[in-house]
Amino acid sequence: MVGGTALLLAAAAIGQASLSGVVRDSVDLEPIGFAQVKVTAVEREAATASGVSDRHGAFVVPGASASGPVRVEVSAFGYATWTRTFEALSGEPVRVLLSPAPIALEGLEAVAGGRAGDPISLSRDAFVVDAVLMRTLPTILETDVLRATAVSPSASASSDYASVPFIRGGASYGTPVLLDGIRLFNAFHLGGFLSAVSPEAVERATVLPGAGGTGMTIGSLSGAIDIATRDGARDEMRVLGALGLASSRLSVEGPVGENVSYLLSGRRTYIDGVTQVLSGAGLISQHLPFSFQDIHGKVTADFGGVRRLSVSGYLNTESLGRFDRDTTHALKLAWGNIAVSAHYRDRIGDAGILDASVGSSHFTSDLLSLGTRHVGLPDVPGTAQPVDTLAFGTGSMSEIRADLRATWHLARSTLMTGVQATRYSGIHDFELTDEFVSDEGFFVSSFTLDEQRWRLAAYSSVEIPLAGGLSTRAGLRADRFEGLATTLAPFAELGYEASWWDLRVSAARSHQMLASARDEEAVGASFLAYDLLVPVARDPVPRNTEVSVGWQAARGGLRFRLDAYARMLDHLRLPPLGKRPSIRTALADPSRWEVASGTARGIETTTSWISDSGFSMLGTYRWARVQRTVGLRKYTPRFHREHELEVGTAYAPGASSWSARFSLRSGQPETEVLALAAANEYHRGEAELVVLGGEYNAGRLPHYMRIDIGWRRDSPVSWFGGGTLTPYMSVANLFSLPNVVGWRVRQDYGDLGVEKVYLPQLPMLPFVGVDFRF
Repeated sequence: MVGGTALLLAAAAIGQASLSGVVRDSVDLEPIGFAQVKVTAVEREAATASGVSDRHGAFVVPGASASGPVRVEVSAFGYATWTRTFEALSGEPVRVLLSPAPIALEGLEAVAGGRAGDPISLSRDAFVVDAVLMRTLPTILETDVLRATAVSPSASASSDYASVPFIRGGASYGTPVLLDGIRLFNAFHLGGFLSAVSPEAVERATVLPGAGGTGMTIGSLSGAIDIATRDGARDEMRVLGALGLASSRLSVEGPVGENVSYLLSGRRTYIDGVTQVLSGAGLISQHLPFSFQDIHGKVTADFGGVRRLSVSGYLNTESLGRFDRDTTHALKLAWGNIAVSAHYRDRIGDAGILDASVGSSHFTSDLLSLGTRHVGLPDVPGTAQPVDTLAFGTGSMSEIRADLRATWHLARSTLMTGVQATRYSGIHDFELTDEFVSDEGFFVSSFTLDEQRWRLAAYSSVEIPLAGGLSTRAGLRADRFEGLATTLAPFAELGYEASWWDLRVSAARSHQMLASARDEEAVGASFLAYDLLVPVARDPVPRNTEVSVGWQAARGGLRFRLDAYARMLDHLRLPPLGKRPSIRTALADPSRWEVASGTARGIETTTSWISDSGFSMLGTYRWARVQRTVGLRKYTPRFHREHELEVGTAYAPGASSWSARFSLRSGQPETEVLALAAANEYHRGEAELVVLGGEYNAGRLPHYMRIDIGWRRDSPVSWFGGGTLTPYMSVANLFSLPNVVGWRVRQDYGDLGVEKVYLPQLPMLPFVGVDFRF
């Protein structure tokens, strides 16, 4: 009996083959991810095998018929279906070129290349924002990859001033921002207002909210934001970029021979130059010597089939320097990130793919502040002014990572296994004189940290389709944290797929050894997103345990997704609340913080509709509860909002496109003021007034509501051999609604008058610019 079964399985295997290849755009030959590939035996319609292309456009479809003719169909959103019939599968890779699909626009026929994809149809593990969807949203200053990810219901920005969102109740240190597989530290400019990745280089940004599935290979506390860059055009050289209010961007891309392409993209602000001209003309009182720039380069070589090698490099810098004539008041800030990564891919037999990657990222910061008085406090007659107040320090963070992964697409399963080595380093040394320490408005306090540790990991997962539409996925990750602990992180999922809907239930665990010097309860954290990371000095390492249920349905162009989740966060490093946490410095010494815990649970919904007439809509809603426990005290963190509703619409009736975005959110937590009392402490000769509040963060700030609108128009031009100019205009907070992010007490040290003053979010702001492509 066993021998007969083995013979039947062997005979079935002999009659099967695997089809592999790469899917590309027929115009610029860029790889196309998430394309659906179906292989059908012509003589036996029921004999069908299918697969999906990955982020590099590669696919492997096992279980196809090895004898007789087969029909191969490849489809992707915004492209015409590619169909070919082969007399037999030869085993050689197939090159698929998809042509942009024409769509009807008010009686006209237009090419749909560059249409925004459906962010919830591309991946069951993630929310995918492609480059076109980024440009479709109303711009805030300029097109921003990180702000675009906030349309995901899993993502929530702490304020209008921070472009980096928080994922499902976790803080930003638990959600790495990856660029071509390597972590970027503080991947933004202007204190967090603007992403530090040029949108011209981006293919897509993927929000991974959970620890299971793809998230298992990352090994973080709160998912990840994975930014994939384009390879560069392979047909001809192209120049594209933009001129905006704050900066200019320029990208050059093209082929080198037949199999190599390059992409070089850069950006430079002109805030310093403009303010210098205006101050010289007497139009403003002083020059603002602030500048930022970033540059990204990528070279990709294709060796045939799925074999490829890509090398990426990235650099960003930012600086602010102010000195008075006598050099008695000075401020110098400088920081930047440099990263490089390489990825190699090859086949393993007929059904396997090997991925090898290595990368390094290094961030440095430098601070010097010199003054002779307290910042922000008035002179008080009869009191001595402090002299030689000083704040200075340097910091660095680095990550070196190597990853080797193999994926086999077998006839009845997909098996993935890999090993990973990562070295983290955090070296920070900041010192402030006593006068600076007592100044409540400063952003950083004194601390010295020096930690470097290795993290070694092995992981494996398997996906198996079962009978009756059922399927299962399971995996395990083992980590060795140098000098700390060895941990296991399992993942399991059971799914069911019907004709127009599917359901999944999953559970996962993850660990990380990085802690943050950032205190999210400080008001300053809402205005500046900068963070300093360091490996924890002692066991246990931070841990996340989560369960989730997801349901998704599609009817025509309408798609709906519902996710419910619950998370338990253990072994966090958080500061004790103390008496007045809101006025603390936003960056402090995490080695002095307590081992804490947290919980998060929520329900997320996403509705998307994309029509062939040029209208699209994306709506998300999230309800969530988040809690932290430090010692015996439980509280809701300041960054959390219980309800968030986002609705974005776009309409493109030809060359012009209009877009709008509506945001409605509940207020963030606040501590209600019960009274103001004079403390037994004295500050510059006056009794200090202390806010006496109720239960910490038990109250709520006023609700948040904002409407943004945008417009852009593609205009063909004949310059430089032909191209397109796209002027754009947007208005943030169209009706200048008075949203707030916190409050402070304004004190008059002369008559002891006090006033509760709300800290505003963005007012109504118009933005204009022009994109170009030649």
